[in-house]
Amino acid sequence: MLLVPVFCGFQWRKFTTPNPSTSPGTSITAGADTKGSWGQIAAALDEDVYGFLLWIVAGAVSGAQRDYLIDIGVDPAGGTNYVPIISDILAHQASRAVDCGRQYYFPMFIKAGARVGARAQGNGANTIRVAGIFYGKPTNPEVALVGQYSETIGVAGNGGTSLTPGASGAEGSWVSLGTTTKHLWWWQLCVGFSTTVTTSKMYYFDLAVGDDTNKDIILENVALYHPGTAERTGQTLRMDGFWDVPAGSTLYVRGSCSGATDSGCNALAVGVGG
Repeated sequence: MLLVPVFCGFQWRKFTTPNPSTSPGTSITAGADTKGSWGQIAAALDEDVYGFLLWIVAGAVSGAQRDYLIDIGVDPAGGTNYVPIISDILAHQASRAVDCGRQYYFPMFIKAGARVGARAQGNGANTIRVAGIFYGKPTNPEVALVGQYSETIGVAGNGGTSLTPGASGAEGSWVSLGTTTKHLWWWQLCVGFSTTVTTSKMYYFDLAVGDDTNKDIILENVALYHPGTAERTGQTLRMDGFWDVPAGSTLYVRGSCSGATDSGCNALAVGVGG
């Protein structure tokens, strides 16, 4: 018998920045060591959403440390009483839109009519911009994997868990991010640098699940780059984050650098389940 693969695409999209812009999305002001106020990033949605891509830019200043943890919230009633659905997305020193910034994808469900907002905390009352693309009307909704909740592992202060990438292409040591409390099957790894000085470098990072001696790599060679010496950081989008992880599992991260490693590296992981 011939098995025909079932394709599932999206026939509806909502762009929060429909026209080209060097300042896309909504400007969000971080709270200093606490979450700031919500800002709307998407008006009432016309369709049920089955996933969304976040585009985070313009969070860097030359010669300055700029740490950010960003929450995404939803008000199902279409107002501004947002309830977080994803917490603590790390976006330290997010580069300019022309450098691509940071991009993360989350296959999470949002009901039609809801508004979507973002808020941030950091090491000061600094600004960062958040835009998005929301996807709906799946061609085969019965096979569309879509999450109902999320969990963030590895948060520490205004960032993630500290690690030291290996220098000149060598792998650094594995560092534990912590243990999951929920069953999760989609992953995004978020890495940043809490520092006032970065140099032009390329980094690769791995996310794994396991124990001290045995690990399965969930995401391999997640690329993060410093495009110059102006303390800007970009991270490439990864769409291969499917990995079934039971509650009670321990996550690990490690990294490598193209040259001498900059200081202040830290990371966390965001998982989606349901």
